Amino acid sequence: MPEALNMALTGTFKYVLIPADSSEPIDTREGDKSGGLSDDFLAKEARRYFFDQSGGDARAAALENASPEEKKALADQIRKQAADAAGGGAGPHKKSQMDDEALINKVRGTQESAAC
Repeated sequence: MPEALNMALTGTFKYVLIPADSSEPIDTREGDKSGGLSDDFLAKEARRYFFDQSGGDARAAALENASPEEKKALADQIRKQAADAAGGGAGPHKKSQMDDEALINKVRGTQESAAC
């Protein structure tokens, strides 16, 4: 194996953030190479950016503060979307078998962090 492949990555790299919102400025930023591809700085930064831009914190807070009726309606909506995505009820779905609280907790987990 070539010696270059055995070396740990060090240092930084520069990249340009071009926001989708044209009212926001283009920004030159710096990232850390040390994570390599297994702990990719740019991928983590992109997930964090899109989480922030899409209101992830607000959605997580809304789930946390939802009334039992709102949670029930949301759980029913998630089940319907899952059934529709699977071809309109072509067999049992994991989401259809989960109780409301478990389903809400699963969704909450996707809303509370920028991780995929």
